[in-house]
Amino acid sequence: MKPLSRIWATNRVPERFLWNRREVVIVRVIDYWRDVGEWWRNEPELWFWRVEGRDRGIYELACDPQRNQWWMYHVYD
Repeated sequence: MKPLSRIWATNRVPERFLWNRREVVIVRVIDYWRDVGEWWRNEPELWFWRVEGRDRGIYELACDPQRNQWWMYHVYD
């Protein structure tokens, strides 16, 4: 996972973000899920979004809602 330098979200729902020095506007949330991770190792719960950008790219974003940290989890070609 690579940290996102800037993300705009409302109620922790992503709307746009900076990726590779360009702004990606989200036009559709394709899927959303939560993962509790290895809770026995105190890993935080992460929230995931699979989204479509205005650039027609498909991205998976991850968020630690307790720390308000965001990452790029996966980019689909």
